[in-house]
Amino acid sequence: MPWIGSVPLDHIHLGTLQPWLRDRKKEGISTGTIDHGLKVVRQILNLATSEWIDEHGLTWLAAAPKIKLLPDTNKRQPYPLSWEEQERLFKALPPHLARLSLFAVKTGCRDREMCNLRWEWEVQVPELKTSVFIIPGRLVKNGDERLVVLNRIAKSVVESVRGVNSSHVFTYNGHPVTRMLNCRVIPADRGSQQCV
Repeated sequence: MPWIGSVPLDHIHLGTLQPWLRDRKKEGISTGTIDHGLKVVRQILNLATSEWIDEHGLTWLAAAPKIKLLPDTNKRQPYPLSWEEQERLFKALPPHLARLSLFAVKTGCRDREMCNLRWEWEVQVPELKTSVFIIPGRLVKNGDERLVVLNRIAKSVVESVRGVNSSHVFTYNGHPVTRMLNCRVIPADRGSQQCV
C-alpha cells in the first residue's frame, strides 16, 4: 500500500515498482521473498487482462506489462543425491517416511498425491505383471489425471503395505498420512524433534 496503493492498475509496471524494490532490498529481504511479491503483482495484472471483466464485457487491462523476477544468485542449486546419500537418508527415516520417500524417488509423485493415494485408484496390468495408479486431477498440480507407473521398486513399496489399510496406501498408526514433511516436537527435556 505505501508504494503502489494509490497507483491506478493501468499504471503499474516494473518502473512503478522500483521504490518498493529498493525499500525491500534495503530492509534486507531475501530475493526469493521479493520475487514472491513480484509474482503476486504479475498474477493480478495477468488476471486483469484475461479474466476480470468490467460491466461492458471488457477486461480491466488490454495487456499486462512484463514483470521480470530478480536473479537469485544465493539460491541453492538442486543436485541429485548420490546412492550413498540416498541410502543414509532412507535408513535415518522412520519406516513409514522411508516408504513414502522411496516411492517418491521411484515415481516422481508429490506429497499430496502420495498422502492421498487410494487403493481404489489402482489398475492391474496383467500383461506386465504390475499395476498403475490413476490419481484424480483434483489432487494433481496441473489438474489433469496422473498415471503413476510402478517400476519394480515402487511396486515392492506398494506390496509391503497392501492390506494394512482398506482405503489408503500410505498410513501411520492406522491413519492415512496427511503430510510427508512434518515434525511434532517431543518433550523439551529430550531436546529433539520426532517426525510423524
